[in-house]
Amino acid sequence: MTQVIDRRATRFSRGAAVSLQARAGAGLRALVEQLAALPIYGLFILLIGLPLATVLAQAIMPGLFNINAPSLALDLSPLVGAFGSPRTLGSILNSIELGGIVAVTATTLGGVFAVISQRFRLPLRGLIGPVPWLVFLTPGYLKALAWVLLMAPGGYLAQLGLLPRWASDGFFGIGGLVFVHTVSLFPLSSFIIGGALAGLGSDLEDAARLGGAGPVRIWAGVMLPLLLPAIVLSMIATFAEVLSDFGLAATIAHTAGFGVLTYGIYVAASDYPLDLPMAGAQALILLTLILVVVVGDRLLRRQAPIKLISGRSRGFKTRHGGALGWVVAAVMIAIAVLALYLPLLAVMLRTITSSLGHGLEPSNFTLANLADTLSWNAPGNAALLRSLGYASVAATIAAAVALLLSARLDGASVGAQTLVTGLSMGAIAIPGIVLGFGYILVWNRLPGFSSWPLPRYGQASLLVTGYVAAALPYCLIVILSAVRQLAPSLSDAARLHGVGRLGRLVGITLPLVLLSVMTAFLLTFIRTIFELPISQLLIPVTGSPVPPYVVRLLNHDSDGPAASLSLVSMLVAGGIAGLIWLMARRFLTFGVPADGGEVNS
Repeated sequence: MTQVIDRRATRFSRGAAVSLQARAGAGLRALVEQLAALPIYGLFILLIGLPLATVLAQAIMPGLFNINAPSLALDLSPLVGAFGSPRTLGSILNSIELGGIVAVTATTLGGVFAVISQRFRLPLRGLIGPVPWLVFLTPGYLKALAWVLLMAPGGYLAQLGLLPRWASDGFFGIGGLVFVHTVSLFPLSSFIIGGALAGLGSDLEDAARLGGAGPVRIWAGVMLPLLLPAIVLSMIATFAEVLSDFGLAATIAHTAGFGVLTYGIYVAASDYPLDLPMAGAQALILLTLILVVVVGDRLLRRQAPIKLISGRSRGFKTRHGGALGWVVAAVMIAIAVLALYLPLLAVMLRTITSSLGHGLEPSNFTLANLADTLSWNAPGNAALLRSLGYASVAATIAAAVALLLSARLDGASVGAQTLVTGLSMGAIAIPGIVLGFGYILVWNRLPGFSSWPLPRYGQASLLVTGYVAAALPYCLIVILSAVRQLAPSLSDAARLHGVGRLGRLVGITLPLVLLSVMTAFLLTFIRTIFELPISQLLIPVTGSPVPPYVVRLLNHDSDGPAASLSLVSMLVAGGIAGLIWLMARRFLTFGVPADGGEVNS
């Protein structure tokens, strides 16, 4: 009996020891996992968190980056001065007023576009369908250039007798800014409202129609209340986009003397004498306005949505409309012309003409602007080559880092994934002008960082780092969403066969998410070429990339070379991106054998 008790006690003690060892091993693995995630958080802090923190610190500690006598003393005088200065206060009020008006006009136009494009079978649909995407991807400063060419007192519309002088004079002010912002940002509203409209179906409309309601009453009493959350979201997103815009702020608004916050930050941080405390105060005000918008967006998204889609829902029927269909199509064509085709035509005409004043006279047509842009030693060509090089490097680094982070996060805890995703979404809302200003403070004024060999203030390395920081959140969201769809059994099987982490990443994860990696790369490549605010603040001493160079040409009345360089940049960037995508689809199989056979294990 004693021996039996001893054997049971021995087994119990062994089991307890194994249990303790298992718990200790699990705790150790959890600790290692948390420590391994620290570089991820550190990267976000270095690229985004630290620059943003320095901007906020500069606003409330104006002496922090004083070269002669740095001070940690709290001082709200820059903020008080910002609100006390008529010029700065005017910029704040102008930004809010412009954002509020455009939020209404762009949402209205985008909603109309979404309703018409989804509810009517339009003739000439091929000319209308791609318009929102093309307008959305066109850089703001190029739209500004186009409308200056069209609406100037001696512009193309005035030469054709289609624009009275009073309309031309009124364009260079809040009226023109509202118009250009509206036709530029309506695609965003169209995407948001169109997505909500697509899920409603026709059940409620049919029920209201059977109850005797007419079209006006149906839309006013049934459809608009259901679309109200999407409409409010559209207005919030549009308002934030207008607040963050720098393209129109540096062109039309600057020419008209209509000050806005983004341009005020740029002037305070770049013009001599530098006024970094005032730049920090304006940046803090801008971030506060953006934060209010983001919080409003989050609160709206938390509300329980009205769920109307079920297995019995019926899709709505598009209408031909008869003669009315042609009227509706004419309205859509007019929107497309104002938003895309007319501005592109203006840029093309200015590219192949000697001067704007001589208009469309045969003797005024020339290829000199194009020849000068494409000449090897021309400043415009050098700026384009620099932009292509910077964009290629930034896109490669951003996509590679996002892939590494995504693979690391895929095995991390839910809390770590939520934190990094939240940081990414929050970083997207940071205006580029604020991020660029933060980079100046960190790598030009912060002790220790200013002596780093790479990146270094005034060199291309810091500009590329800024590009990567701005693009990394987008890349991470795109690639992480694809990595999360991979079954854990794939990585587990490779691990059992002795394949290391790097081997699993290169041999398994990358081939299966290659489409998303390519998408992130091309998105960053195109976005970087036309990135204005970061480029404007971090111009290397070796030379300017395309966006600041175009703005400089515009501000010096060299609209011909500016139009030529912008057009060539769009064609080259689009052509390279399209060629890369076609080659990828042709030669890369994205995990599927090119011959259609089975994948060999």
